[in-house]
Amino acid sequence: MSQVRVRFAPSPTGYLHVGGARTALFNWLYARHHGGKFILRIEDTDRSRSTDEAIEQILESMRWLGLDWDELYRQTDRFDVHRRAAEELLRKGAAYEHEGAVWFRIPRTGVTVVEDLLLGRVEFKNSELKDLVILRSDGTPTYNFACVVDDSDMGMTHVIRGDDHLNNTPKQILIYRALGREPPKFAHLPMILGPDKTKLSKRHGAVSVLEYRRRGFLPEALVNFFARLGWSHGDQEIFSREELVELFDLSGVGKSAAVFDEQKLLWINHEWLKRADLPRLARLLADYIVQEGIATPEEVGQLGEGRLLRAAELLRERNKTLVSMAQAARFLFPRELPWPEEARRYLKPELAEPLEKIAASLSACSGFSPEEVEQAVRGGLAELNLPLKAVAQPIRVAITGRTVSPGLFDVISLVGQEQAVSRLRRAAALCRSSETN
Repeated sequence: MSQVRVRFAPSPTGYLHVGGARTALFNWLYARHHGGKFILRIEDTDRSRSTDEAIEQILESMRWLGLDWDELYRQTDRFDVHRRAAEELLRKGAAYEHEGAVWFRIPRTGVTVVEDLLLGRVEFKNSELKDLVILRSDGTPTYNFACVVDDSDMGMTHVIRGDDHLNNTPKQILIYRALGREPPKFAHLPMILGPDKTKLSKRHGAVSVLEYRRRGFLPEALVNFFARLGWSHGDQEIFSREELVELFDLSGVGKSAAVFDEQKLLWINHEWLKRADLPRLARLLADYIVQEGIATPEEVGQLGEGRLLRAAELLRERNKTLVSMAQAARFLFPRELPWPEEARRYLKPELAEPLEKIAASLSACSGFSPEEVEQAVRGGLAELNLPLKAVAQPIRVAITGRTVSPGLFDVISLVGQEQAVSRLRRAAALCRSSETN
């Protein structure tokens, strides 16, 4: 095989979404697996709908996913090349002018065959195809024409794209032939469906790539998830980027539509949170705490590196996104916690004395490690002849404002002595007030 050259060619009329990101990834993996080149080409010939904002969003999405490109082009920089190719077709009689536009002449007889690497042999009767505009009246090229000229000039060996483009392929092959050029190999990826097996849309959760970043997904989780949308390697679900490059080939791409499952994406993201380098995860957690308005950058800084690392280590076990981790980190900061109704029901009148006792025991601690916290809590309960299970949940609610948290002694230690004692006493006061109400 000559050196593989593939491309991702998004139209900057909107943001990069799931389908486009999956196509970009499959092309990138194919190039990297075969030691070839991955080209990013911005197809911005529709000047009425293309925007610089969308281009920048596409580039930022690609960078965040780690899909680096070897060459970058914008189609609007190549209008002169497209016009010369159109003039060549006019000279050959393969195109004609009508109402100021240049039209490509489709043969009226015969069959155009697409030998697809995934779908096999697909035949199209030329009589069922219609002549198509290749240069608009303003001189700008249309998609099918610019795509052929650019893919040919840029030496594309393979065109890997969604199967919604399959109907364009016979027209493009005919243009290749009319120009006397060799078409690349085509591979049309099966479409992505929502869980209800209808076309994927925003209502299924298919938002832009950068929206997933805002929602607290890791780029390696998105890459892993996108790779599994239509490609498989045995029963393996979790793949590192290095494994994907090593294993990916078109032979592993299925012929049936892939189903977008947000629950699976959350599971994969959780797996990657648990595998993440802890210092990096702590830095990300700090960013999301600020993003979600939980605390200011200054307040996060005051936690100190050690506490932030410990928080990241504890919180990743029960939370599936960085946003969820950030929300669960609210208890770390010195302010009154909002107690939701399902948490308040644990603060009963008879718990006022045990909570006060535990607060006093913690206040007397000379150290505040999880082990020292446990010793103090159990010592206070022993004096009251109470088992830990009788008060564990009320303590958790008092300290974190939640009914679910990492290990009880870990979170007490993490929140710090002053805050832990203050919150336990506040909870005890609330227990007493509910006794008098």
